[in-house]
Amino acid sequence: MTTPDEEALARNDRYLREFVEGLRMCPYARVCREGGKLLRRVLRSREQALPAIAGLEALPKESVEVALFIFPGEPATGEASARAFQSFCAGVRDQMFARHRGEPPFYAVAFHPALPRDLSDANRAVQLVRRSPDPTLQLVRASVLRSVRGHDDGGSRYVDTSKLTLEQAMALVSPLTLAERIAQANLNTLQRMGPDEVEALLASFRRHHP
Repeated sequence: MTTPDEEALARNDRYLREFVEGLRMCPYARVCREGGKLLRRVLRSREQALPAIAGLEALPKESVEVALFIFPGEPATGEASARAFQSFCAGVRDQMFARHRGEPPFYAVAFHPALPRDLSDANRAVQLVRRSPDPTLQLVRASVLRSVRGHDDGGSRYVDTSKLTLEQAMALVSPLTLAERIAQANLNTLQRMGPDEVEALLASFRRHHP
């Protein structure tokens, strides 16, 4: 007999392994999980969010790169519920910035099963990618996020090309940042699969019972 928390984690497992990792929505997700740098917690109320984040921030820097705080009790249907959860996330983010004087160690983003479907460009397509089975706060360590977004300081960086695939080496000449290339690759994958098939796959995770 599984508990509600175990069921929420099982749904999240399928989302991560079959969608995020399986379709390479994030090329670092599997490495993060298998390297033990992913932390997941099931929270029962919004009031638990800030104490959970404080606990996360108190951990050694090298121990966690990404944290997922899952809220199975939050409303999960309708765009209004998604907007409300995004607003909650924005409030949490504001408090994190205020507490750390504009430089928090983690950056918070809202995932929600009712986020809109819009494949008109790579930035809007991110919303569909973030349709997790349950409302979830994703916290990514700021230093990791900076490395993915790339730098625009005009400086040069050393890259050992012997360790790159041909695709990665060719990407070095692209004017796009790594984050932009990932977003465009995700849009290409979603369009190739077809939005209806993607939505059906994501919906199946919500019906999952271990």
